[in-house]
Amino acid sequence: MQRTLPDPLLAAMSDRLSARIGLYFPADRWSDMERGLERAAVELGYPSTLAAVQNWLSADPDATQLEALVGQLTVGETYFFREPKSFEALGQKILPDLIAERRSQGTLALRMWSAACCTGEEAYSLAMLLDILLPDRAGWTITLLATDVNPRFLRRAAEGVYGEWSFRGVDPAMRARYFTALPGGLHRISPHIARMVTFACHNLVDDPYPALESNTNAMDVILCRNVLMYFNGDQANRVVRRLARSLVDTGWLLPSSVDGAPPMFAPLTFVPFDGATVYRKLPAPASPGVAHHAPAPQPFPFTPSPPARAMPAAPPPTAVAPTPTLDHCRALYDQGRYGEAVDGLEALLAMAPADDAAMLLLARTYANQGRLADAAHWCQGVLDHNRVSAEAHHLLAMIQQERGDTAAAATSLQRALFLAPHSIATHLAMANLARGEGRTRDARKYYRNVMGLLEGRQPDEILPELEGMTVGRLLDVAAHAHAALGQVIGGES
Repeated sequence: MQRTLPDPLLAAMSDRLSARIGLYFPADRWSDMERGLERAAVELGYPSTLAAVQNWLSADPDATQLEALVGQLTVGETYFFREPKSFEALGQKILPDLIAERRSQGTLALRMWSAACCTGEEAYSLAMLLDILLPDRAGWTITLLATDVNPRFLRRAAEGVYGEWSFRGVDPAMRARYFTALPGGLHRISPHIARMVTFACHNLVDDPYPALESNTNAMDVILCRNVLMYFNGDQANRVVRRLARSLVDTGWLLPSSVDGAPPMFAPLTFVPFDGATVYRKLPAPASPGVAHHAPAPQPFPFTPSPPARAMPAAPPPTAVAPTPTLDHCRALYDQGRYGEAVDGLEALLAMAPADDAAMLLLARTYANQGRLADAAHWCQGVLDHNRVSAEAHHLLAMIQQERGDTAAAATSLQRALFLAPHSIATHLAMANLARGEGRTRDARKYYRNVMGLLEGRQPDEILPELEGMTVGRLLDVAAHAHAALGQVIGGES
């Protein structure tokens, strides 16, 4: 394709796309980018691609424009059980070992994340694999989160209808077991497999994670394949670090073999599997002690001159450990140094047992480690002496939901909303809970509440209660979710 837009404009648009949605187009891919921009401009009714690009550079694209841009600039090429060696590693070693470990612990729970899930084939492949490996799956709490930046992909994924191209290489017996044939050569995923997967819009570059609010914390396994290569170097490194923090200790990350060089995955340890690219989060080794050299001994015998007056020896100075501070512990938490944060917070609470902020941060830290019982204990510790802590009720609800107790989570959220009726985080949590339970009208109501509470605020304003998400990004997420649910129930406003 002969490019028609000037290079300075393409460079500026590449920077804007990279910063806004994480799509990086180096100069050698500007022709691809221009083709996508042209399609987005036609879709949105601009008189020309030039006019569209000038508009997108002069002001941030709104939610509708962003959806068109992401839809035209991202590639939806995937299929079931893509990269079979990765699924062999999962099915023959990683998941069986995890399942056996959880059985031995009496903790029947697994958490998995298909990051950049495209149109859902990868996430449903994971669900089918789990269904095979867990004949007693009904007794387990399974979290299978599937996210993508492209709302159109997510809508197709939620529909669960696929053509022949998605089944290349799939055993016909698997297709017969898990799909229903439809007219026109299409196939629909079985409802019990579809119910295992939760789809959500998420931007790996821009959105905050790990976070209880987005359910992106304490993952046992994360698949993030064929996406890191679309980010620039700094973005890819940041994404890998944040994915590493989203794993529990000993958790697994499976990128694609084309997603980057080993140094990018430095927070993790490469684990060799035949033909598969697999990394594992292993606990950091204890820091080695610093070698101190003792002074050379005096030759013996040694007879000092007698002092004029005998003086008692001074006792050696006592080393005093620095007093932990909440800010320091929060910084450790933000860096994913959860073990150190726990140590600091427990020391802080030993001195100030009724410090609500420390208890709530400790609960979040434990939750990000997957220690949900400990996390709930510290939330309850706050509520034992402060029943009107909306934040504690909200956080407890997130933990209860993660443990699979949605009824208790709903009760805790109702209490949080009664105490803080304008809490954006709680309205969002109510929307997500209702959506997960299939209560579409309730979910749309709470998404509308979120959008109403954000009205009039600056798009780049940070929302601390949502782990640093911006107003503009949350508006996009809520608007897309509200619109998608409207299609489910026939366009109700």
